[in-house]
Amino acid sequence: MKWSLYIGKPAGIKVFIHWTFILLVIWLSWMHLQQGHGLFEIIMGLIFLTVLFACVTLHEFGHALAARRYGIGTRDINLLPIGGVARLERMPEDPKQELVVAIAGPAVNVAIAIGLYLLMLVLGQADLELGHHITGSNFLADLLVINIILVLFNLIPAFPMDGGRVFRALLAFKIKRDRATRIAASVGQLLAIGFVLFGLFYNPFLLFIGIFIFLGAGAEARQVSMTESIKHLTAKDIIKDSYPRVSVDDSVGKAASVMLQNPSSEIVVTSGDRLEGLLSHTSIINALQDGKSALPVAEMIRKNVQTVSPDITFMELISLTQSEGQTIYPVVEHGKLRGVITERDLNDMIRERGLLPNHIDEYQKKQLKPVS
Repeated sequence: MKWSLYIGKPAGIKVFIHWTFILLVIWLSWMHLQQGHGLFEIIMGLIFLTVLFACVTLHEFGHALAARRYGIGTRDINLLPIGGVARLERMPEDPKQELVVAIAGPAVNVAIAIGLYLLMLVLGQADLELGHHITGSNFLADLLVINIILVLFNLIPAFPMDGGRVFRALLAFKIKRDRATRIAASVGQLLAIGFVLFGLFYNPFLLFIGIFIFLGAGAEARQVSMTESIKHLTAKDIIKDSYPRVSVDDSVGKAASVMLQNPSSEIVVTSGDRLEGLLSHTSIINALQDGKSALPVAEMIRKNVQTVSPDITFMELISLTQSEGQTIYPVVEHGKLRGVITERDLNDMIRERGLLPNHIDEYQKKQLKPVS
C-alpha cells in the first residue's frame, strides 16, 4: 500500500507497516533522552514497542482468521502508530458470525495476558510492579497491563471499535441489522461526546479518541444505510418504458433517424410487444456508408441479446453490465418487452444514492462470495 512497508504474508495475509512508525521511534527515543535515560532504556523501550505491536498484529489476525472461517478474506493488515487495522472484505451480516469475528481480536489479547501472567508466575514476577520506563524487571508486567487495556479499549460499545460491532451483533439477534446499526452508532456517538468533553478538561488524548469514535460511528451508519438502500432495489424501480426503438420491418434509414434523436449506442428492435434484438449505431452507420438505407433492419439485428427480468436486483444488474458489455438491457417478462435499463440509468442511480465504487464492490462480494 502507498506509504507503507510490506513486512510479510503470514497465513496468506499481507502485513504492512506505515512509514509514520519512524516518527514514533524517533519520538520515543527523544522522550527517553529528555528523561535522562541511557542507551539501555532506549533499547528496552524500542523492544517493548516491537513486542507491543506484535500483540496488536496478533489481535488483527484474530479478526482475520475468524473471518476466514466464514469464507471472508482479508485484503491486508495495516499497522499504524495508533494501532492496527485488518481490512476484511466484508463483515458478516449474520449476527452470530459478526459476534465471533468482532470478539476474536480482544480474545487474542486476553489469551496473551493470561500467557504473560503464567510466565510471570514461573519467573516469580507476579506482583505486577509497573515502572515509568521499561526495564527487565517490569517488562512483562507492563506488557500484561497494556494487553488488558487493549481488551477494555476495544470493547468500548462504539464503532469503529470491536465493542461497537459486538453491540450491533447482539442487537441484531432481536432487530433488523440496519436498525441495530443506527442504535449502536447513536450510542457510540453519545460516548464519543463524553470522551470529547472529558478530554477538554482532563486529557487531550481522550479528545482525539472521542473525535475518532464519533466519525467512525457515523461512517458505519452511513455505509450500512447505503447497503440497505440498494439491497431490495430491483429493475422494476429503474425501468424505462420510453427508449430508442424501431420495428423489425423498418428500414436502416428509419433506424438512422431514431439514432440521431437518442444518445444510446444501441437501438431496440421489436415486433409488436416482443423483443427481436438490438441494432448498434456502428452497424447503422456502416449500412448507410454502403448505400443501404432501404435495407430492412431485420437483416442487421443482433439477436444474441442479454435480457433481464423485472425482479433482478440492482447489484446483479451492476455485475451484469461489467461482464456482458451491452449498453441497453431489455427487461422481458413472460416473453413480452416491458422496457429497458441502460448503463446511464445505472450510473445515474449510483450518483443519486451516493454510492461509491468500494461500496458496490463490497456489496457484490457479500452477495457472490460463498459462506461456509
